[in-house]
Amino acid sequence: RRKNATRESTTTLKSWLYEHMKNPYPTKGEKIMLAIITKMTLTQVSTWFANARRRLKKENKMVWSPSKRTNNNGD
Repeated sequence: RRKNATRESTTTLKSWLYEHMKNPYPTKGEKIMLAIITKMTLTQVSTWFANARRRLKKENKMVWSPSKRTNNNGD
């Protein structure tokens, strides 16, 4: 049975997200740490971040370079 995230757990995830607005992609280690703190699974944490980035992008509150792009000097 699926459990919804609590306000307590999403507060932890949101604070991480806002502290890392320039690169909102947690490493696997960071996701594991966040999963333990929030008592969520690794999959839930990953999904939460994907949805949060999508929501913020949709609201034009966040503009970042996708992690695949390494240089912006045209070469």
